Amino acid sequence: YEVMPSLVGSEMCIRDRFCMKTSYLLLSSALLLGCLSACNTSPRESKVMEANDGSVTTIESNGNKLTVCDLSAVKDTIEVPLSEFVEDCRIVRFETSEEAYFKAWFINATDKHIGIRQGNQDVFKLFDRDGKFLYNVGSVGSGPGEYDTTLYDECIDEKNGHIFFTPFVGKRIMMYDINGQWIKDIPLPMQINKAKIWVNEDGSLSVVHMPFEEGEPLAFRVDTEGNILNQIPATAATKVMNFDGEVFSYRNCGDFDFFHTGIDTLFTYDSAGNKLLPKFTMTFPNMNEKPIHLYYRLPHHFIVTYWGNKGEGGGDVLVDTEKNASSYFRLVNDFYGNLPIPAPGHSFYRGYFIQSLEPGQLIEKIEKQIASGKCSGQDEQKLKELAATLTENDNNVLFIGKVKK
Repeated sequence: YEVMPSLVGSEMCIRDRFCMKTSYLLLSSALLLGCLSACNTSPRESKVMEANDGSVTTIESNGNKLTVCDLSAVKDTIEVPLSEFVEDCRIVRFETSEEAYFKAWFINATDKHIGIRQGNQDVFKLFDRDGKFLYNVGSVGSGPGEYDTTLYDECIDEKNGHIFFTPFVGKRIMMYDINGQWIKDIPLPMQINKAKIWVNEDGSLSVVHMPFEEGEPLAFRVDTEGNILNQIPATAATKVMNFDGEVFSYRNCGDFDFFHTGIDTLFTYDSAGNKLLPKFTMTFPNMNEKPIHLYYRLPHHFIVTYWGNKGEGGGDVLVDTEKNASSYFRLVNDFYGNLPIPAPGHSFYRGYFIQSLEPGQLIEKIEKQIASGKCSGQDEQKLKELAATLTENDNNVLFIGKVKK
């Protein structure tokens, strides 16, 4: 399973991606998370996170800071406005045409483009920042420039005019120009599994994946000819036995962070120094029976989403690294009438807040929020005006905002 952000084409939190072996990981708990996250309190009922509350410890070594949060000490739920994290929030309405329709898995926004990575081996679509369809990047198949397995990650490199894809499994990185035309496949000397990719300032590529053998690269840097420039080999603790685990990488801080579920620590990969830098982990009341959980990183926060064992309990935790404190939290879009944002950690991707909904879903959310009586008169009017512009058969609507540094 790859967790499907609420930033994708519909507000499902999880989509069955690859094989039956992994299906037990997140499905039932994701439904629970959606229910938990959909709950809302009014702003005047919210508590304020107190500084230095004893739940957060910072360990510093050689200039690197590791934040550790104790779940048993996390405080009561607060309501947090989206404006705490982003500079602004606007709506993008994707072009409504046959070639422009999509069912997104991940949405990658850059300064000039919005890239749509779809599941089920569907083609990658590229839009401009106003939602106008530009190109399909590559195509599905087994010929040159085609992909016959699901795409697992992408990088849109506007500086050098390239787009890169990594497959679910394979011995190549696919390279295209910014107009969606295939340039070449970058050959690799080993198989990569569920790989995440990052473009470095010098144009080289950093890759993190799930190695099956000790001594194989866990993380490595490669040039566009396929030459391995440096690497960090897997140990007995970091290799995997099958595809059940995941590598999650949301990259909201301008570097290559990732959470390898088999290691249980969020790292950044310093490819120039060839080091893995531990950034965050959490201690649980019973460390021998940890619940399923995910870690996310923002410039001044970490977010933890966890699901209780046997489907019982769970929630979203916000860790404030400036206040040195944590709390359960609910995220609301205060730019648009405090609309609830489910699964908040998934909604921040590559430096942007991203929430994509089908028009019918957004209409339903607006109606529910107005009926709750939690909107001010001004917010209610704004939501009604927005709902009046939506047509259920149109393409998706995207809320987007740039993450504050």
